[in-house]
Amino acid sequence: MDELQEYQYFAFISFQSTDAKEAVHLQHTIERYRLPAVLCRQNASIPKHIKPLYCYLNDMHAGEELMLELKSRMERSRYLIVVCSPKAARSAYINSGIDYFVSLGRRDSIIPVIVSGVPYSGNPETECFPEALRRHFPKHPDPLQDHSILGINIHEAGIGSRRQAYDRAMLMVVARMLQLDFDGLLLRDRQRRRTRRIIATVAAMLIAAALGLTWYLSQTVDVTIHLEETTPHNTALPPCADIALRLYLDNEQKDDTLATPEETAVLRNIPPRYIGQEVRVTAFAKGYLPLDTTLTLQKEMTLPVRRDADLYGQVRFRIIGLPHPQTAHVTVDGHPVQSDADGRIEYNIPIAGQQMCYPVTVNHHTDTLDMPCGEGVVILVEP
Repeated sequence: MDELQEYQYFAFISFQSTDAKEAVHLQHTIERYRLPAVLCRQNASIPKHIKPLYCYLNDMHAGEELMLELKSRMERSRYLIVVCSPKAARSAYINSGIDYFVSLGRRDSIIPVIVSGVPYSGNPETECFPEALRRHFPKHPDPLQDHSILGINIHEAGIGSRRQAYDRAMLMVVARMLQLDFDGLLLRDRQRRRTRRIIATVAAMLIAAALGLTWYLSQTVDVTIHLEETTPHNTALPPCADIALRLYLDNEQKDDTLATPEETAVLRNIPPRYIGQEVRVTAFAKGYLPLDTTLTLQKEMTLPVRRDADLYGQVRFRIIGLPHPQTAHVTVDGHPVQSDADGRIEYNIPIAGQQMCYPVTVNHHTDTLDMPCGEGVVILVEP
């Protein structure tokens, strides 16, 4: 295994473009495969993962410069995986790659993986081993002269399902690259899969039990919320409307909207464990102060709401056109007020006397100030 440390890649995957899907799948499957932990503990030189593998995914009709780069990658690869098929057998790129890898003295580090066709069939329509592979590993009827190489068939018959055949083939590739006993690796892998199935089954049972307990504990209740206005009633102002209520639980929120404070909000499907617990509640309505409070949740509650006293009560404007506005006689809704030297006026009206607009008199000039008023409201008065 120390020899593997000398190379940048575990393997160079050589394939014909029509077999790209199988080649990429093989690369990803091997790189994602995790060696059984017991093998890694028994032999510290065995890696947990077999990666990286080099798989060139572009057009195989490579130019001279690219071929030099691919040969360089091949030199840095411990093994050569040849994806074999009838079309791959006729690929000049694959054949030249095999010859070059053998010239590096790594003839015994070639691993053929058969995706279609038959090796040593003698029929060009079905032959899957490239000519270079058959030349370096000739098959002969005489066992003493037979130097054929055993390919790994990802669709080998008699193994079981297609997935089982593929997994077995992948393990054979891993065993060859790591020089492990295949039967031992297969046994360890089956034991690990069996353990995972047991763990998955137990986990599923625990999840089912937890879901059952959760369902039992999640028999929900409805919480009703009444609103109580705590500011003086004033029919001149718009009534409280479209009140948005929100109850914050651990991982969710419950919302309701009331057209008027006289309505009752119903927040449904509240887990009963929250009753008696501290929760956050918010309420928002135009013209009213936002409510954001923490309280003890009960099945029926009353929340206070208060008008924003500044919305219709804070009168702000500026008088322009007078040389000395601070000496002008100014009234707001009949109340005398005084401006500063720049003509600015600020005046607060209690909620009980607030209106949506106010008559403003400057000397003998009368105007109407619509509320709420923001920055920049001016009243022009001619001297």
